[in-house]
Amino acid sequence: MRKYMRPMLNVAIRIIRIIGDFIIKNYETQTTNIFNKEININIFIEKINKNIKNIILQSFLSIYSKKIIVLNTKGLFIFKYNKTQWILNPLDGIINFIKKIPHFSISIAICIKNKTEISLIYDPLKNDLFTAIRGQDAQLNGYRLRCNNYLNNKNLLFAINENFILDKNININLIKLFIKNSISFRISGSLALDLAYLASNKINCYISNDIINFNKFLAGELMIKESGGLITDFLGNYNYKYSQNILAGNSTIIKFVISQIKNIK
Repeated sequence: MRKYMRPMLNVAIRIIRIIGDFIIKNYETQTTNIFNKEININIFIEKINKNIKNIILQSFLSIYSKKIIVLNTKGLFIFKYNKTQWILNPLDGIINFIKKIPHFSISIAICIKNKTEISLIYDPLKNDLFTAIRGQDAQLNGYRLRCNNYLNNKNLLFAINENFILDKNININLIKLFIKNSISFRISGSLALDLAYLASNKINCYISNDIINFNKFLAGELMIKESGGLITDFLGNYNYKYSQNILAGNSTIIKFVISQIKNIK
């Protein structure tokens, strides 16, 4: 099975770059018309998704002769053929895209028999392509990524999800603790890029309390694991898929954050 991973990754790279070109074209032109012509944002997004779906279908049909099943659910496109499933998020960070904030991405997770074997996260503006194959490391533009195992750094940067502050008192107290320990935190608006940045040491920890659609997490999950990082829930358990609470980073960072959470009353 493993020998087929590289050709499949090459196909995914071709598809994700085609989508990236389309996204950039719309970012540079059509987004300005939303406000000038008072175009309904939902209609604009619908149009983009429809065009992306057609692009993906054409790409698949030009490569595979097999019949594929297409699903569209919660902003994701899911393509199935035989025992292989492609989960594609064509625009992660859609609010940033609409507001012309240059921070959004496209992600693909390829699963075989319910295991994520390949993942890609692409920032089309920066032309940064993060890739991972299970058991074969993670890369950024062809260079190997490693999630460094350190803690004693005065410039630690944590990423959190947008609803983290609003949820429970424990989260507010944790944020206060971060500030007290000179830890910076960001809410970027793009889950996939947060996870890719963690794998490449651009950020040191990712914390979330509302991973509702776990399919959106799959590409980044493999990326982090293949770069040597760990993922747990807030208690240090590995059944985070069912808890919705996600803590990702190197082992030292995770131990530190869990110890702080346990001390919060």
